[in-house]
Amino acid sequence: MIASYFFYLLFSFQTVDLGFSILLINFKEELPMMGKVYSAGVYGVKAELIEVEADVTAGIPYFELTGNLSNTVKEAKDRVRMAIKNSYIKMNPARIVVNLAPANIRKSGPHFDLAMAISVLCAMGVVDNRKVENMLFVGELGLDGAVNPVNAVLPIIDCAREHKISTCIVPCRNAKEGALIEGVKVIGVHSLKECIEYINGAVFIEPVGSIKVNEESSSWYKSFDDIKGQEGLKRALLIGAGAMHNILMIGPPGSGKTMAASRIPTIMPPMNREQIIEVSRIYSIAGLLDEDMFYVKNRPFRTPGSGITVSAFVGGGYNPIPGELSLSEHGVLFLDELNLFKPEVVESLRVPLETGKVMVNRLHGVYEYPARFMLVAAINPCKCGYYPDSRCTCSENDIARHLGKISRPIMDRIDMCVQAPKVGYEYVENTTIKPGYSGEEMRQQILKIQDIQNQRFEKFPYKYNSQIPINKIEYFCQMEQEARDLLKEVYNKYDLSVRAYHKLMKVARTIADLENHDIIEFSDIAEAFGYRIAEVSDGK
Repeated sequence: MIASYFFYLLFSFQTVDLGFSILLINFKEELPMMGKVYSAGVYGVKAELIEVEADVTAGIPYFELTGNLSNTVKEAKDRVRMAIKNSYIKMNPARIVVNLAPANIRKSGPHFDLAMAISVLCAMGVVDNRKVENMLFVGELGLDGAVNPVNAVLPIIDCAREHKISTCIVPCRNAKEGALIEGVKVIGVHSLKECIEYINGAVFIEPVGSIKVNEESSSWYKSFDDIKGQEGLKRALLIGAGAMHNILMIGPPGSGKTMAASRIPTIMPPMNREQIIEVSRIYSIAGLLDEDMFYVKNRPFRTPGSGITVSAFVGGGYNPIPGELSLSEHGVLFLDELNLFKPEVVESLRVPLETGKVMVNRLHGVYEYPARFMLVAAINPCKCGYYPDSRCTCSENDIARHLGKISRPIMDRIDMCVQAPKVGYEYVENTTIKPGYSGEEMRQQILKIQDIQNQRFEKFPYKYNSQIPINKIEYFCQMEQEARDLLKEVYNKYDLSVRAYHKLMKVARTIADLENHDIIEFSDIAEAFGYRIAEVSDGK
């Protein structure tokens, strides 16, 4: 009897010294030492809520992380342990197990550090579990206990709002970014110690006030007024920017193609709050926001070099992040010397140009990124760049080979093709020549076109003529009989594809809006086809 009672005591009780008090724990009475807090993981451009659970029991010192984790997350155990120690919190030898649930979702990135540390401290009794029930934690820990800034705070705070979590504790340098999301109290902390003191009520930290997004375009130092001549090119870019039509410019070096492309955002209307948040979310995930530029104000203008990889262009990597296609969201993607890009890079445009999104397949899942942008590309007419000037030394085969590097399926997805000829000397010498299209006039014309489109698509999920689905083209692109006859003629004569046919109608719809035509007229179809015949003639 005495021996039996002795073994009962041995296996029923265990003494744990946590540095605050000596606790006698009776495991049969089910008093586990556990802590649970919330964080979030980013997948594509959305975040998923993650429960961070910690269990601390006396035993051989051990720190284990579970829950389908990347190497970056697994390394967090050393950062968390040292951050707690250097925050003057005594950790007696114990077995610590931290689990990130649900386990079917892959977790990556260092932003789980703060949540792990708080969950462990909850299990130790340093932090009251009840005080963190409606909080979300995100931040990377330094060994000294500092809370360092991380990427993707914007979608994480948005996730907290969707799950009705009232308070988010983030690194101080990410606080302004997080405050863009309304309806969530954002607290910025500098260190783990400060975070603990705030939770326990020892200090008060003022929440970051709601950030008012300025929807007005900032002043641009570039203007279309700087471009002399090239009135035909300006007209084409005006039409393209009015409805986000993809456009290809063909012209000799120095004719102003790059200069004109860089000025397209200056004539586009400013983004609204919803668009600003969408673009800022992408830049947040890509790590392109900071304490000074905590949201994207102007429409993006991205100019990747011809040596870019498919992964950097489309998006991806071992831990996927958005690529140039997504970073151009609601803005302009300019590809200078399109035919010099790697074929696989150019061909990767096929699906995004049709669907407006990018799908990245990885072992741990499929990541979706938005890619709704205006594609602007430029190429020289031949290898030497002088065709059709008499100085051109290229043969017909050389020219065909030069332009043939761009596949027909990609050319079909480009709505407009326009010539950018050499600028005459009279425009270079006489700087007082008044341009046919000034920057301000182009901006006002585009505002008019987009007002028409906003009314037209008020009850539909799209907002530009270029986005009209195939089953709605006949409804929105009604034509006069003469215009329909011309369209039939050019379709048969030039052997257009069905995709090219539909794109021609959409461009004609935009031209008709510019000319105040409710019904597409003969002249609208003729001009729209003119932006495709340049492609046909140069490719021969």
